[in-house]
Amino acid sequence: MSEKKKKPIYKRWWFWVLAIIIVAGVAGGGGESSDQAKKSEKKQTTEKTTTTTATPKEEPKQEEKKGVVTKEKFEQIKDGMTYEEVVKIIGAEGNLVSESGEKGTPSHVAIYEFEGDGSFGANANFTFQGGKLVNKAQFGIENEEASKVTITKEEFDKIQNGMTYEQVKQIVGGEGHKISESGKPGTPEHTVMYDYQGEGEIGANASLMFQGGKLINKSQFGLK
Repeated sequence: MSEKKKKPIYKRWWFWVLAIIIVAGVAGGGGESSDQAKKSEKKQTTEKTTTTTATPKEEPKQEEKKGVVTKEKFEQIKDGMTYEEVVKIIGAEGNLVSESGEKGTPSHVAIYEFEGDGSFGANANFTFQGGKLVNKAQFGIENEEASKVTITKEEFDKIQNGMTYEQVKQIVGGEGHKISESGKPGTPEHTVMYDYQGEGEIGANASLMFQGGKLINKSQFGLK
């Protein structure tokens, strides 16, 4: 018998099955790499979008000035407070500038000065009698609202004794600098003095004193 002629390898059935398996494997691997590339690209896009649209962090608020008297602190300090209560609000000890009488007695009077927030030399003075605040006064402490308001001679002449502070504000157009206050609000002894920058000569101003809620005195310098 003659030997059976061998078929070429590419004509054998198992060759093509093996070839199909190899091709399928390569295609599957390529698909996986493609998916990974897409996922990587999507991740980079997401990160870029997140970075671009991220809400910027808010800048930290400026801390309140400690150890100096601001307009807000000056208003918080009320008649009848102790020195310790005043120091707690301001955040620093004051400088004792005057003292009379024996400590612990009703006749003991002490005046303390504190640095003020405002123009050069701004300060606030607090007078205590018998351990309680009886008067507060300030000079040069910044008040943005009051600084925008000025008074004329015509407006000054319209202001009459017996008017309330609200009536005065309507004439002048706004609030003045509270430069001194004593007594409890709502009582006949409550006394407040306001200062307005004036229109006229250099340093022109007007001072108005209220007692028991009514104007009792007005004075001016250099108004026109």
